[in-house]
Amino acid sequence: MDIEGFVCWTAHSVDDPAELGRVLDAQLPERGSRAVADAQYAGLLEETSLRPPGLAAAHAFAERSDLPMAGPTDAIADFGAILDALVAAADRGERVDADAVPDGFETVTPTVDRYDRSYHTVNVAKEYPSGATVELNYRSRDPSHPGERRANLSSAILWLREDGETAYEHRTKWEEG
Repeated sequence: MDIEGFVCWTAHSVDDPAELGRVLDAQLPERGSRAVADAQYAGLLEETSLRPPGLAAAHAFAERSDLPMAGPTDAIADFGAILDALVAAADRGERVDADAVPDGFETVTPTVDRYDRSYHTVNVAKEYPSGATVELNYRSRDPSHPGERRANLSSAILWLREDGETAYEHRTKWEEG
């Protein structure tokens, strides 16, 4: 069983930190408290609140286990897919292209004004019937000054919003190799 995914799925379902500890200790008697610490160390939880990678892990666990997960699951799945693409691009030191975005996303004017369209950009969003929105603002830019050559820098902001309020946000930057 995917312990971290289970911890994240449980944290998504249980709001109270004390209750989360009791549930995990009951379900994982040998690892309950340690599993939360491991998930926090892995960057999936902040305290007992899900971070974007934790949301993706919870959703993946729910799908593999055929368990219900509250919230806009289509939006969570797309958010997780884009997050995975960003992490993979950063790990490889590559830029992100539009093919990393699931079907159904439309080009939008970036929410963050500093994303100048003169650079390579991927600025897309999708609204879901549940009231959720997933938006990606990405750019790859050359930070070099005239006469010097430096690697391009990638930066991205990924949002999952529910009814206009930001539920999850992931910001990342990396140097392209």
